[in-house]
Amino acid sequence: MRELIRALVEDLGLECVAVPDGQAALDEVAARPPDLILSDLNMPRVGGIELCRRVKADPATRFIPVVLVTGIGEEFKGTGADVGADAFMGKPFVLTDFRARIYALLGPQALRSPDAGTA
Repeated sequence: MRELIRALVEDLGLECVAVPDGQAALDEVAARPPDLILSDLNMPRVGGIELCRRVKADPATRFIPVVLVTGIGEEFKGTGADVGADAFMGKPFVLTDFRARIYALLGPQALRSPDAGTA
């Protein structure tokens, strides 16, 4: 799934940094804050909920939009919203919905310029 999402993000003309787990995501966010975080809910080491909680708790990163991607039911949406997730996407997802969600969170400028954003 990580490689599929990476390909979809790159097809939008955006740079994408894919990492293998939540701790690696936190390390990457600290080193090079992205414009958007797409995170699976279930990841090794640090899960998506905890990743979101930490990103939103840090004043330096709290305004980075976080999208939680999950194949798990609706019950986790409340938990994600409680920690500040900006959006949720179910798996599998529809390509047009994926693009619309990214577009809504990053704005039209990011999708028009290949160098304008990272996700």
